[in-house]
Amino acid sequence: MRFANPVHVFNNYYRDNEYGVASTCKGGVLVENNHFDNVDEPTLVGYAGSAAGTLVQRGNLFTGSGSPQASGTVAGIPYSYSLESASAVKGSVTAGAGAGKILP
Repeated sequence: MRFANPVHVFNNYYRDNEYGVASTCKGGVLVENNHFDNVDEPTLVGYAGSAAGTLVQRGNLFTGSGSPQASGTVAGIPYSYSLESASAVKGSVTAGAGAGKILP
């Protein structure tokens, strides 16, 4: 993610990835209540030679994953929202993801 602040990444399931979310080039990301399963670098501040952004992470679940990075602050989220617990995200995402699956 580059330049925008805030960007809100929540209730996602990442599995078997090199990295999950990276904030670069003055971007600001709030990473909240996600499940990182076997992700080498779940959150990164800067990536592949790009200048660093800021990243706040909270409420995430890390299963067999590396250590998350975080740095700085992020602008406030300009809307109301509800979070699913990070421990429930895997089940919700895998139940509704993939070809032929449509959620109500």
